[in-house]
Amino acid sequence: MQIQYVMNTPPASVPRTTSLEEAAQHMTRVGVGALPVVEDDRVVGIVTDRDLVVRAMARGLPPQTEVEKVMSNAPATVDAETAVAVALLVMRSVQVRHLPVVSEGRLVDMISFDDLFWQLTQQLSDLAAVVDAARKIPEVLRGAQQAPLPHG
Repeated sequence: MQIQYVMNTPPASVPRTTSLEEAAQHMTRVGVGALPVVEDDRVVGIVTDRDLVVRAMARGLPPQTEVEKVMSNAPATVDAETAVAVALLVMRSVQVRHLPVVSEGRLVDMISFDDLFWQLTQQLSDLAAVVDAARKIPEVLRGAQQAPLPHG
């Protein structure tokens, strides 16, 4: 399954000139732990709740500091047509829990490890239901063969 079928567009994002305080408030408002930092709809960075704590608060940066001072530059991204399993491998290889999703270089979504994990769990559940139903087919067929046919 491709990422584009798991997406929840439109993504929340901020420009690089957004203050740390505004970014934190925006994260709270939309319920996310990371925001892509964009310029002309292109991802130039990412700022996470951890960045706000470790790179900003712990260093005593003022709340009006721009996110570009603490963001991770040029983060890993995945294309909307990327397979979910590949996206998980990318997350693991660069040790992140959030990946911006792009199409033709432009931000179209932000996917989290939790989103992908939930999707894979749902797929496994669906597969288990199919296997369970397939196991019951012989019983159903056996019962149909034993039932008397109506005479009409």
